[in-house]
Amino acid sequence: MMAAAQMFGVDCAFANSLPNGARDGSDPTEAEPREWPRITIEAAAAAYGQVIACENLPEAHALYGFRPAASFALLVGNERRGLTYSSRKMATHSVQIPMLSRRINCLNVSAAAAIALNYLIRIRVGPIARTVDPASRRPDVLLSALNDHVELGSAIRSAAAFGWSRILLEDRFRVWFGVDRVRRSEGRAAARRARNDIRVIPIADPRTITVPEVIVVTADSGAAPLHRLDLARGVRQLIVVPDEGKGEIDASALERQHLHLRIASLGLSPRRFPYHYRLIASLTLAEVARQVGARAPRIRRVKVRPEYLLRLPLEVESAGESISLEELLSY
Repeated sequence: MMAAAQMFGVDCAFANSLPNGARDGSDPTEAEPREWPRITIEAAAAAYGQVIACENLPEAHALYGFRPAASFALLVGNERRGLTYSSRKMATHSVQIPMLSRRINCLNVSAAAAIALNYLIRIRVGPIARTVDPASRRPDVLLSALNDHVELGSAIRSAAAFGWSRILLEDRFRVWFGVDRVRRSEGRAAARRARNDIRVIPIADPRTITVPEVIVVTADSGAAPLHRLDLARGVRQLIVVPDEGKGEIDASALERQHLHLRIASLGLSPRRFPYHYRLIASLTLAEVARQVGARAPRIRRVKVRPEYLLRLPLEVESAGESISLEELLSY
């Protein structure tokens, strides 16, 4: 959560409870005790003109296309229980990230926060596309060169939530396939494999994938913005999300003479925040899913029999006149 906030240059504070794994206001993984920033919902509501709750609620606005005020606070809640009733009641607005899966209906909370901040602060886009057959517009996604099984598991969870039924994985560091029981258990738990039926397909060499266009996504700026590219070309396109946690991407590993290779940027600077692959992958998947779209609602046409609501009386003031067809034709 702290890294997600630093990605967009905003403050992060915790209300009501400490972050997962933190005891007595400190992180047990750190050598020195650390005081986590705290805030109450009442203080957040008083300090900001607009309080936006990010929660899957029936009355929530879709995140894509929502225009916030110049100053706002974003509330995100527990992954299982969501925001508390009091938090939702104090929010002036609520937004939800459109979920396209029937089994995975929420994201990792830090991934959800990063996606919400991305569209509320940085990117102005339209609503999610509506189409008859979104599956035909969905490109394959390749997750590449990961070295952390939990980050990978969370990214796979995001892919399923955004509607992918399969994901390609280049597992060169062996963090998903052929791992020990502990890593397997932790990675699958992050992916929510108990409900997540997405297929993870191993790819030994990405150069064996033959598609007309390959888009490699980088967090750093300097390339074409991701949201301005056409990301809904279906089987003619491959989206590659490499792990840049250990260095820059090597686009030459995907080059083939007959491929159109493009670099797309999220417009962030990994040097300014702790790099987490789940955040970068989730930001990418959210934008692709927005462009691919959701199924348009079917319009049910109901046959309605005409009904006479009233009957007008017909008054004939004069007698009619008979005329033949020949007279009409000669008229």
